Formats: sequence, structure tokens, C-alpha cells
Amino acid sequence: MLNELAHARHLAQLGFLQTIVEEAGLPATMLEKSELLPIHILMAGFSQDGKGRDRFLHFSFLPLDDDELAAVQLLQLYVTFPFELPQERRAEMAQLLLDFNTRLPLGHFGVNEQNEIHYRYIYSLPASATFDKDETLSVIELFVQMCDLFGDAIEAVADGSLSWSEAISPVAN
Repeated sequence: MLNELAHARHLAQLGFLQTIVEEAGLPATMLEKSELLPIHILMAGFSQDGKGRDRFLHFSFLPLDDDELAAVQLLQLYVTFPFELPQERRAEMAQLLLDFNTRLPLGHFGVNEQNEIHYRYIYSLPASATFDKDETLSVIELFVQMCDLFGDAIEAVADGSLSWSEAISPVAN
């Protein structure tokens, strides 16, 4: 469990990240730790998908114990795709995501407990460092590009319009 000093440091770091993100033109909102929310989360809107649906990138620090906190900070970038995965399509989706995960330069796709498809990356910083603006924006840009590059095929498998093998063929991409 994190102590209050660690939570305060995470909030300050997320505040600095919020400034970087907003200066880049992305709307951002800070959700502070509360009784219902165990950690601080920065949410940033990014470009709508091809169907005009809003997408949100979540930033949060992974809670580490005091020994781990002395050396490193782990920032999670997380997005859920704006469509549902029917239970009967889970096996097909697992095959697709297994293939796509081998192609990613960073992070991984997965399916969470609510049957939502997500993309997740853990960005590591030394404990004593803060965000470098250019590096951070490059990571965010690459993260968003991966959502754009793979999102249509993932949705096509989720809605059953493509099988996983059709989605990975060069013609489908």
C-alpha cells in the first residue's frame, strides 16, 4: 500500500504530465485518489476512431512498495477500445491479439475482466526523474499510432466480420 508521500509525488508527476499533454493539444482531466478511486488517474482524450467515437488514454502510476519506489516509477498508459467483445468471440480475439502482440514496438493488447479490449504499456522512469517532454510525446504518439494501426482489424474480429486469420492477412491490413 502506498503512503501519502508516494500519492502526493504521483499526483505532482501526473500534473506535470497533464501540462505536457494539454500543451500538445489534448484535453486532459485529473481524477484524484478518493474512497472510490485508489490511485490518481490522468485521462486524456485523443483522436476519434474511424467511426467518430471518442477515445481516452488513461495514465496512472503502478503502486509499488517503498523499496521499489526508491529506484523506479512505472507509469501505465492504458486505453480500452470503444466497442464490445461478445463472449463467443473471445477465442478468436485471443488468436488475433497473440499475433498482433508480436508485432508491437511497445505494450500489448489484452482483454480485461469486463470483456473490454485494451492496449497497455508501462513506461519506466528513474524515481528521481520527471517526464522529458519530447520523449513523452513520442511515446504517446507511438501508442496512439498502434491503436489506429490495429484497431479496425481488432473490431472486425470482435464483431465477427473477419476471422482472426483473415485479419492478419496482408490484404486485411
